[in-house]
Amino acid sequence: MVAALVVAVAAVDVRLFVVPTTDRPTTTDAIVVLGGQTYPARLHAALGLSRANPAAVLVISTPGGNPCPRWATRSKLICFEPDPSTTQGEARETARLAAQYGWTSIEVITTADQVWRARLRFSRCWSGDLRIVQAPTSIFVRLLSVPYETAASVKAELLQRGC
Repeated sequence: MVAALVVAVAAVDVRLFVVPTTDRPTTTDAIVVLGGQTYPARLHAALGLSRANPAAVLVISTPGGNPCPRWATRSKLICFEPDPSTTQGEARETARLAAQYGWTSIEVITTADQVWRARLRFSRCWSGDLRIVQAPTSIFVRLLSVPYETAASVKAELLQRGC
């Protein structure tokens, strides 16, 4: 019984945090880059998407007082420090910006480990066209993130049900 439970939890964790279902990028009003340990991979992916969609506003989360990247000189750029400095804070601020600028679609760039939780957080704060796009990372990085993402997801589902 215990072994079956462990296998079931491991299978769910792999599906949610290692090989999640993500959306394909398309034309959008804003490309939102989330902070976190895999921030460089997310920024790199967002740059490619912003080149393919030059009309989109590039929105970069800079948690912990990080500066807006020096290379980010495009005219349609917004950098913000989320409050709180979490995915929930990023979702709240993005929803506020979407309302302020009249965006109807956003693409959130994150990595596989955070796809499920980002979708949960953003869908609670914003009801427009939302796509979660995965930036590439190694399988090793994804596996290392599973314990943290599991705990953060349980917290989001049980303790922080709102935006």
